[in-house]
Amino acid sequence: MKGMLLAVLSTLWLSAVAQITITNAYFPAVGDTLRYTTLANVATMLELITPPGENQQWDYSNLKSNQNTFTAFLAPSAGNNAASFPGADLLVRTFGGGESYYNVTNTQFEFMGFVGGASVPFVPNAIGRYSPALIERRAPLAYRNTHSQTSNLTIPFAKSDLPPVFDTLFASIPIQFDSVRVRVRVQNADTVDAWGQIKIPNAKEYIPVLRQKRITKSRNIVEVRIAGPFPLWVDITAFLGGTPFGGFTGADSFVVYRFLSNNHKEELLTVTADFLEDTIRTVRYKTLPLSVSVTPDFADAPGTASVQALPNPAVDKVRFECNNLPSDEYTLKIFNLVGKVVWRETFQASGRRTIYLDLDDFNKGTYLYSLSNKKGEIIGTKRLIVVKP
Repeated sequence: MKGMLLAVLSTLWLSAVAQITITNAYFPAVGDTLRYTTLANVATMLELITPPGENQQWDYSNLKSNQNTFTAFLAPSAGNNAASFPGADLLVRTFGGGESYYNVTNTQFEFMGFVGGASVPFVPNAIGRYSPALIERRAPLAYRNTHSQTSNLTIPFAKSDLPPVFDTLFASIPIQFDSVRVRVRVQNADTVDAWGQIKIPNAKEYIPVLRQKRITKSRNIVEVRIAGPFPLWVDITAFLGGTPFGGFTGADSFVVYRFLSNNHKEELLTVTADFLEDTIRTVRYKTLPLSVSVTPDFADAPGTASVQALPNPAVDKVRFECNNLPSDEYTLKIFNLVGKVVWRETFQASGRRTIYLDLDDFNKGTYLYSLSNKKGEIIGTKRLIVVKP
């Protein structure tokens, strides 16, 4: 009997500290909005990089910043350039009016390429494609998994698309050409080098994670195409120097540590450092609500008080169906994912009540809505996704 008890306790202890396996549940999907907080002045935060190993505990709950960003994933049909990326499953609108397209399989989340935005400022509608598509996420992932990939990003444009500032530069190149392209060779080497639990700001408890280390090496060159029966691309990088194209040349190497969870599509913490890991470039962490628990729409038991948003996702209008309410005063609130109330309405109800809301003043993204009674007891808290055309 004693031996059996020890075996059970041993099994429970092992399960409590066992490393997790990441599935494709952390791949983004249409309607998802990933929210991050980015830190400033991070160059000396080297304590965020710890040695590899098993069963670690990282407490980063004291990180502080108010620089919030988000990435909203839409259907490709919502973009203007889906035809340029056949087979794309997701679209992200980027800074400067650009669009990025992604492909998703059961095992890989891939960046196909982009159109416009701030990537090539002197050619606003430039198209960049990765060949093969750049793998941003893989599944399943387990401790000590390793992967590598080499991909080439190509951004071509006609000579006539470039502004006049380039005329003098091209006049110094001793060959005739009709097109120019920036080519970026990207090499990624990934290793799941640690596992354990992490605590980030506003998290109530430690979250099981895997830590993936990615070493990225890139080299940028600029080429021109010699027209003719047998077109030929020629490297002109050496001619560029301090010209406007100079910023698109050269090489870079850096390291990214990503803390991944099955229950969060955001990376819980991302630390980017120089190749030697002696300087931190950027740090960001998942933006968590302050003190909100969320239940799925299907969690309401029949006959119990409930609230549901319809349609969801919503575009310009939404209605909240409140059912089986005991006679009381109720407050319906909508707040963003950092806990700020952005709308509320208080009303008397008994049985059923429908609340209508115009979403003209709401930005696209994910919100939370919560219904409570006069005593402050929560009837339900759920997600509302707002999609804008």
